Amino acid sequence: MPVALHGNLRDFGIGEVFQLIGQQQKTGLLAVEGRGERLRIAFDRGSVVWAETVGPYEQAALGDRLVRVGLLSPERLAGLEAELTGSDRELTEVLAESGDVSPEAVQEVTDLVTTDTIFSLLRWRAGSFRFTSQALAPDRLLGTPLPAEQILMDGLRMVDEWRTFEEAATQETTVFKRSGRFELFRDAHRGEAPERLAAAERLFLLIDGRLPLRRAVDLSRLPAFEAARLLSRFLQLGVIQALDPEQLARARPGTATPRLGVGFLEVGQLLGWLPLAALALVAWLASSQVPEPHSALGGDVVARADAAFETLRARQTTLAYRYARGRWPSEPADLEDLGAPPLAGTESASYYFRRHGDGVLVLSPAP
Repeated sequence: MPVALHGNLRDFGIGEVFQLIGQQQKTGLLAVEGRGERLRIAFDRGSVVWAETVGPYEQAALGDRLVRVGLLSPERLAGLEAELTGSDRELTEVLAESGDVSPEAVQEVTDLVTTDTIFSLLRWRAGSFRFTSQALAPDRLLGTPLPAEQILMDGLRMVDEWRTFEEAATQETTVFKRSGRFELFRDAHRGEAPERLAAAERLFLLIDGRLPLRRAVDLSRLPAFEAARLLSRFLQLGVIQALDPEQLARARPGTATPRLGVGFLEVGQLLGWLPLAALALVAWLASSQVPEPHSALGGDVVARADAAFETLRARQTTLAYRYARGRWPSEPADLEDLGAPPLAGTESASYYFRRHGDGVLVLSPAP
């Protein structure tokens, strides 16, 4: 018979609930209701394996976040939801069958949902809870278990630190613009791990004077706490600043498209249109620079198109690498990690990169 633990957060804080479940190594579901929403946290032998906001169907929070991070379109999610109607299947099962999102990306976003849900819950001071001991679905035990007591210790520290952040860095509707270079942040954090610097730069590059904070954070795929910490630090260093309503109106004269939008295409999509670009280049060169009948360049149109296409491919593959890996490539050979063929170059020289501000220049070899 399932064992239930229930109460009110005003009388029995969420920290005490986590501590009790962890110490007794319980397995089951903790349901918490308050603030007009319901949360569920799954525990396996005292460790959290997933957490989510309860939605209209199982794993609705995952579907919503997949759209927000740019891995699914709203229309495609609606199609997947239709497949779930009237069945007992979960979204992860349908995604695995459809192949719309890789299993690795699904797990990454699932972990992101779990992290943000727990951090949100730890800041609740009112609401009701009920823990029910029960077996968990095996297909939802794929993530790394997080011990409840460790979550509690780290989470309470994060809640305290959250109160020290710049207010603008915690407001979802804030719009920032860059006012400095990322190198200033990099120089101030020389001991930071490379992957953390890459994540910080990814968020920094999404700050364009148009995207609201929540959208930029979603696309960066960073947890809410980590993003707020970075944004607060950016503000302190003066490399970004919040726009006031008048500045925002001037930055949006009409319906401007975010400048970095192309970066959130799937890498395969970005690489896939390059052959079409080559055909367009051939057509343009052939029509705009038709050689004279007796010109020695009569057979050079395709060669020039090949060279132009190779340069285009180099630059677009570099952009694809940046958004797939979270950093710029250091040398042309890095691009082969995406499955792209080696850059052709010339017999005596190859393409090369040069850092330029917060980006990188792709320079073609001399003829």
